[in-house]
Order: sequence, then structure tokens, then C-alpha cells
Amino acid sequence: MPKKGHKVSEETRLRMITGAKKRAPRMIGKYGLTEETVREELAAGRIWCSDCKSFRDRNLFGNGERLVRCKDCCHKRNIGRYARNAKRYREERNAWRSANLEKDRAAKKDWQFASYGVTREWYEAKLAEQGGGCAICGATKPDNRSDFMYIDHRHSCCEKRPCCGKCVRGLLCLRCNSFVERLESNRDWAEKALAYLARYQ
Repeated sequence: MPKKGHKVSEETRLRMITGAKKRAPRMIGKYGLTEETVREELAAGRIWCSDCKSFRDRNLFGNGERLVRCKDCCHKRNIGRYARNAKRYREERNAWRSANLEKDRAAKKDWQFASYGVTREWYEAKLAEQGGGCAICGATKPDNRSDFMYIDHRHSCCEKRPCCGKCVRGLLCLRCNSFVERLESNRDWAEKALAYLARYQ
């Protein structure tokens, strides 16, 4: 058996895989499993989860070669790891953002472009077409946190991102984007809001 980290030839690797398949699985004799049960589960395409200590369907595992834990168990482990180190992660993230402010903003913009199916050139051209401001109210500052205009799209076409790119409309500030989204999802809201304002004039 080669040591961990040592490279082996393709022939040796295939022999090791064949030998591992012939050997009885390790869970036989444990957890009340018999050899017949284990062989049937493996033949059915189910995989043993080392954390659940049970066989689970193949679609509950990732796409990697080493299928050791199901997605649910991996998720639990990641949550626990983050909870133990949440303060340190937060401090490291904030320190990196402070030191790389421009890079962080550029990454956020690139992520926005990709999620809406547009490019940086499209954004700059659309912003110039709108006079450098919101398409509705003309505000040049979208909100108090950033200088990046919100990309508006037709929610009836693509409810979740990434968008197809064909339903993108224009660039809006935070307030107009929120109002447009509410009007689009609930047409009666505008009439009720106008009636409410008229009642207290």
C-alpha cells in the first residue's frame, strides 16, 4: 500500500480500486448491518454517509469523487464551524474590505452584472442614456451605502436571479426600485395608497 501523498501508476491505482470493491465494506458488523444488506444497498446505488451512519440516495451527495458525507451533514458541520469562528471571520472580512475597498466594490459590481445577465459596458451606456441618474426621479445617488444604481428587471419573467438578460429595463435608485417592485407585484397597492393620501389631505 503506497503512503499517503505518493504518486502511483495507473495500473496500481486500478488494482487498488478493484481490491477495495472486493473487500467487505467496513460498516458490516456495525450498526446492525449484515453483508447482504450492505451489498443490496450498494447495488441499488445508495451511498453510506459517515455522519448519518446510514445509506442515503445518490442525489443527496455532491458531485465530487469522495462521497463521504451527505449534503445535510456537510451543512450542519459548516454551520457549527462558522458559529465557533464567526467573530474571527467577521473581523478578517471587515479588515480585508477596508484594505481593498476598490477591489471589493468592483467584485460586487461584477457579481451584479453577472446575476442580471448584463455587462459593464451595458451599465455605463444605460447610465449615460439616463443622464447619469435614476430613470424615474433622476437621483444621481442610489442610496447612502454605495454609488451603484440598481438594475431593474421584469419580475414576472425572472423571479430569481440569475436573469435571462432580456427582461432588464433600466437603472433606478433604491426608493424607485422598491416602489416599482411593489407596484408590479400588487397593482391594487397604488390605488389603496392614493386613497389613503386623499383621505388625510
